[in-house]
Amino acid sequence: MPTRSTVSRFISARAQWLAWLCALGALTAPVSRMLPIDQMPMLQWLAELAAHWQWLYAAVGAVALGVLLALRRAWWQVLPALVLTMCFLWQPAILTQASARPADAPVLTLGTANLNLATRDFTPLAQWLESADAPDVLVLVEYTQLAHAALAHNPAIAARYPHRLTAPQPDPFGLAIVSRYPLNDAQVLHPRTEHDTLRLRATLTWNDRQVHLSALHPMPPLSSAFSRARDQALQDEARHLAQAGGLGLMAGDLNTTPWARGLWGAEQAQMRRAGPALPTWPNAWGWLSVLPLDHVLASPGWLRVDASTGPNLGSDHLPVVVRLMAQ
Repeated sequence: MPTRSTVSRFISARAQWLAWLCALGALTAPVSRMLPIDQMPMLQWLAELAAHWQWLYAAVGAVALGVLLALRRAWWQVLPALVLTMCFLWQPAILTQASARPADAPVLTLGTANLNLATRDFTPLAQWLESADAPDVLVLVEYTQLAHAALAHNPAIAARYPHRLTAPQPDPFGLAIVSRYPLNDAQVLHPRTEHDTLRLRATLTWNDRQVHLSALHPMPPLSSAFSRARDQALQDEARHLAQAGGLGLMAGDLNTTPWARGLWGAEQAQMRRAGPALPTWPNAWGWLSVLPLDHVLASPGWLRVDASTGPNLGSDHLPVVVRLMAQ
């Protein structure tokens, strides 16, 4: 019969391996950003695929380190703990938090929601848009003709969101912007290559100011070519918003996480994440998500009031909602 010390050693050995494996997984984030993409695209792509799972590495690594602490095998634990923490926290810049908000200061609430191509019941979406918690402006991803009909035939939603830019598609790349505020200079940018996807651009009139808004849903990183196209799309839209000047916002299912190359490229074009790395996919059982794929990026002229995930809409993604103030 195994002794207590034998069981303890057995568990400790496996917890050590698990902690170090999570630390090595976490290191793929900085490594993928340092690899020269033009010389080693395949290796960079594979490293980036592993880099997206930082929430998983952090959670599993914390459990393993907790087991080792409980078993008093702790003297060396500072090394994997430091690696996990450093890689998790090394993310592109986030908007400055508003320290104090005057009671009469205007706040813009912007959301993005991937509806899922397979969705047939849009009742949860309609209930959200009719509620007091609904955002002022919402970017809808994987927007189909069924979703379009569901919104068009709902008079309450039509009255609440009179301004719309819609481009429903039979594939996962349909987009829409629904807004309580006027949308001007609306553009639907169709794909230029087989790796591109649809994009929407509009200028929002809010609080007597013009806000330049981009909505997009780049291809998922199914190959190194798709990864590069996704990153290029993010940089292009970020540069477009920077060149437009003033206040800018970009939102959608960006098919990337804060630890990959894409959002770092957007940061170089002066776009900031409007919220923390909130997991939104795969929304298993309505509560368990691992990857933060849905994002709102904002120009430096904004301050972040708060950010959170939205309600379960029956999709494989949770929405993201941010509340912003202009500086």
